[in-house]
Amino acid sequence: MNRQFADDLETDLARGHVLEWAELYALDAISSEERRVIDAFLQDADPSTSASFADRVRTCRETMTTAYATEVEPPADLFDRIVAQLPGVEDHGTGSMPPPTLVPVPPAAHHEPEHAGAPAGGQDELAERRSTRASMSSRASRWMVAAAAAVVLAVGGVTIAQNLQQNTVEQQVLQASDVRTQELSLDAGGVAELAVSGEENAAVVTLSGIPAPAEGHVYQMWRIPADGTAPVSVGTMSGSDVAGTKVTELTEISGFSAIAITVEPEGGSATPTLPVVAQIPLGA
Repeated sequence: MNRQFADDLETDLARGHVLEWAELYALDAISSEERRVIDAFLQDADPSTSASFADRVRTCRETMTTAYATEVEPPADLFDRIVAQLPGVEDHGTGSMPPPTLVPVPPAAHHEPEHAGAPAGGQDELAERRSTRASMSSRASRWMVAAAAAVVLAVGGVTIAQNLQQNTVEQQVLQASDVRTQELSLDAGGVAELAVSGEENAAVVTLSGIPAPAEGHVYQMWRIPADGTAPVSVGTMSGSDVAGTKVTELTEISGFSAIAITVEPEGGSATPTLPVVAQIPLGA
């Protein structure tokens, strides 16, 4: 996988990382309580997020089924070739195997367990070891299951880069050697955290604490070209989108000087409506 899981599911959901739980959900590698929390979260999520989650769950299950359901018929002469290599076959011209030689085996001696009258300390120790293994941290268990799912998906012909593309940009930016981070307080309220990488030619904008726009309106994010040409829309954000933590990944940022946010009628606009409620510089 391309990022670490948080210590608990609620933290991941608050950070907008529900899609990374799709493979664990598909493989039943989560508890019933975690499944209930995810189901409740998806009911209130925007339709695109719910659809993306469902697609990843379906893809994982279909690939698992395909990977393990394929049967290969063995060569017709496989059995004869194996028999021909067994010792003693050449000594019998009939081509049949010689009858097996039965060797009587004496009954095994019965040994009483040591300390027969003492408490079953060995059983207690075994139970303790099993309990220790069962208490493996959830983070390690999730990584193991996620890694297994990744292998199966790769075998099934589905590349991990395609399945996890929505989080790849964020991880690449945060791990870049030239990453630059900045935190800005927005005039509309809330905070914007910016991470920019020139070598990745990408940026990640994380919005938190943003108040919902007025009814019938949405926030719209724009790329502002450095050459002064018309802004380019990145997309719109409803009240539910900004209710928690909203992560926006931007690629091909060279040639753009800033990211701007405006309030637009529901559905968005072709050009920004002034005033700009937030402007986030992309330059150094």
